Amino acid sequence: YHSYYDAERILVDDENQKLARLALVAACAQVLQNGLKILGVSAPEQM
Repeated sequence: YHSYYDAERILVDDENQKLARLALVAACAQVLQNGLKILGVSAPEQM
């Protein structure tokens, strides 16, 4: 995820592309949150 976030701009002018990228970011966040919960690990709210 880090390499994607580092290489791609999320908030772009194209509205459809921006919404798609925001959805991808939200999905990644949910997957990470679920994985950490399964492992019993807490995560910070912000980094």
